[in-house]
Amino acid sequence: MTIEAALPTPGRAGSLGLAVDSSADRMTLELVEAARSAGAQLGLNAQLIGPGDDLAEPGSILGIGTPRGFLGVLEEQARRSPADLRIAWVGEPLLPFGEPSGGPLAAAARSRAINYLRYPLRPLRRAPLPGPIARLRSSAIGQHERARNTRDLKHLVGLVDRLVVTSRDRAAILTGYGIEADVVPFGYAAAVAGPITPAESGERDLPMLSLAGLDPRVAWRRSVLDRMREEEPGLTLAEGIWGQDRNALLRRARIVLNVQRVPGNFVGLRIVLALAAGAVVVGEPMTDPHPFVPGVHFVSAPLDRLLDEARALLADEPRRRRMVAAGQALLLGELSMARCLSRVLGA
Repeated sequence: MTIEAALPTPGRAGSLGLAVDSSADRMTLELVEAARSAGAQLGLNAQLIGPGDDLAEPGSILGIGTPRGFLGVLEEQARRSPADLRIAWVGEPLLPFGEPSGGPLAAAARSRAINYLRYPLRPLRRAPLPGPIARLRSSAIGQHERARNTRDLKHLVGLVDRLVVTSRDRAAILTGYGIEADVVPFGYAAAVAGPITPAESGERDLPMLSLAGLDPRVAWRRSVLDRMREEEPGLTLAEGIWGQDRNALLRRARIVLNVQRVPGNFVGLRIVLALAAGAVVVGEPMTDPHPFVPGVHFVSAPLDRLLDEARALLADEPRRRRMVAAGQALLLGELSMARCLSRVLGA
C-alpha cells in the first residue's frame, strides 16, 4: 500500500481555503504551498483565499504560518462565512504567562523620559552595537515579538473554531492564558523541502552549514557564528536563501548548525528541511522537541558545546547516516504534511 493510500480522510470534504494576504512572509508562503500540496493528496480542492475571495464549495479555511500573513483574511471570513470551519495553524514563539513584555529595554522604552529621545534613537534599532548590548537589544526585540505573537493568537481565538500550534510547550504557554490549542507540527512536503535525499548522496562538500539571518537587530547571533567560523573553517554561513536554492544548499551539507534566536524555541521546521536533504541539525536545546528525539533525529547541545558535538558527529559518519535514516522515516510516516494536515482538519 502506498503512503497516499494509507492517509486518513479529513473530517470534512470539499474545499480547503488557504488564507493569505500580501503581508505574508516567505516562510508563510512556503507553508501555504506545503498545505496546498498536502490538501491535494487528501483529495481536497485546495485554493488560496485572499481579501474578498470565497471558497469554491463548502469546506474549511486555514490560516497557516505567521498570523500577520493571514489574520486580516480570517477576520473578513468570520464576517462573511460564519458556517465555514476556520482553523489557525501557527508556529511562532510565544511569551510565557507572567513574563514581562519586552525585557529591560522595552520597559525603558515605555518610560515617559524616553519619549523625548524616541525619534533621535530610532536609527539605533538597526545600528551595529557591541556584543553585550547587541544581545540585550536582541532579547528585548525577541520578547516584544513574542508578546505580539501572543496577542495575535489571543485575537485568533475569537475568529477560529480550532487553534493549532506546532509544539507542546507553545500549547502549555497558551494554557496559562486560558487558551486551549491542539498540537501538530508542520510536516514534510516535497513541494517545499524538495525530494527526500539519502545521507550518502551527492558530494556533501559542506561539512557544516548555518542558515544565518540578515536582520542586524540580531547581530549578536551572527557574531557568535562568525567566531565559530574562525574556530572552524569548515562552517559555511548562508544568508537570505529561500526555496529551492536553500534546499540545494542543504543537500550539500552534512550538518546544519543552529544557534537559537529565542532560547528553547521549537525549530521543528528547520529539522524537517535538514533531514529531507540528508543533513543533521546540531543545535541548542529546545524546551520540548517532540516528536523529534535528541540523539535520534538531531543533536542537542549548549552553545559552548555545539562545535564539539558537530565535530564528533562529522567523525562518525555511520551515526550521522543512522540519524538521517531515522528522521526521514519519521518525515515519510507520521510527519508527512498530508498526515499533519489531516490531523489539523480533524480527521
